Amino acid sequence: MTEPDLSVVVPVYNEQDNLRPLLTEIEAALQPTGLSYEVIAVDDGSRDGTRALLETLATEKPYLRVVFFRRNFGQTAAFDAGFKHARGRLLATMDADLQNDPKDIPLMLARLEKEGHDVVVGWRRNRKDGMVLRKVPSWIANAFIRRVTGTKVHDLGCSLRVYRREITEQLNLYGEMHRFISVLAEGVGARVAEMEVHHRPRHAGSSKYGLMRTLKVILDLVTVWFMHGYQTKPIYIFGGVGLGMLAVGGGFGAWSLYDKFFHDVWVHNNPLFILGVMFGLMGVQSLLTGIIAELLIRTYFESGGKRGWHVARTLGFHDSPRPAPGATAPN
Repeated sequence: MTEPDLSVVVPVYNEQDNLRPLLTEIEAALQPTGLSYEVIAVDDGSRDGTRALLETLATEKPYLRVVFFRRNFGQTAAFDAGFKHARGRLLATMDADLQNDPKDIPLMLARLEKEGHDVVVGWRRNRKDGMVLRKVPSWIANAFIRRVTGTKVHDLGCSLRVYRREITEQLNLYGEMHRFISVLAEGVGARVAEMEVHHRPRHAGSSKYGLMRTLKVILDLVTVWFMHGYQTKPIYIFGGVGLGMLAVGGGFGAWSLYDKFFHDVWVHNNPLFILGVMFGLMGVQSLLTGIIAELLIRTYFESGGKRGWHVARTLGFHDSPRPAPGATAPN
């Protein structure tokens, strides 16, 4: 089968009333571009009539490809499955609830191609959602994520994005990591841009978001922060914490000695001595954790043939690989 120019990945969960209008809008938005395209709908264990409708639509729409999950795995898993099944040179992602406008996709693709970006992220600057349950938690989460990761992207929760395929091939998503795709892309050296997009109110179906999801995002943020800054050098953070605790413990111990010799306060009557011992033990444990983490990271990269760096392209290399040291070159 000929590979299309564009793959549109759409996670779907209980959206039977929105699917047909969504595909109609995608067709209207992409046909004038002249690009060949496919739509990959990933059904995340829907329980209404979405699965049956997707089976029907797949017979009507030759560009539609469907991935059915056995159960509900979440939006991040759906994006990851869509990335793995995509064949297009370029990829786009969007929600299935009709709040994203497919007409923005050609504009984002144009900016991707003309300005040489690797990822263009949508910014729902004028969101059409509820203030208390959607907007305020999103503002807080986005501000917190920007502060921790250093990214300049304003709307990390917007699903409307376009990518070059070589970037999505390097992404492995877990938990609620789809919110951090732009951060993860920046971590592999991608050029990420942001663009204002239209956002529309939901007319059918119900939202799948809530406050509990915000808590999950915060927990995933800890993982992203660690992987983004310390994936290949965990001893820096664990060792730093350990040395800090040993310093504090040593300070408490020295203070206890001072109290004993100059104020006649024996250690069994001085709580600073107990604090010094506690911080000392915690410091040693943190240092040992850092060493173990270093061994695990080295095993992870070396046993799997992985690298702690990513190559954008190469020049001047021959098609055949260079013989390994000691090997006999072919005649």
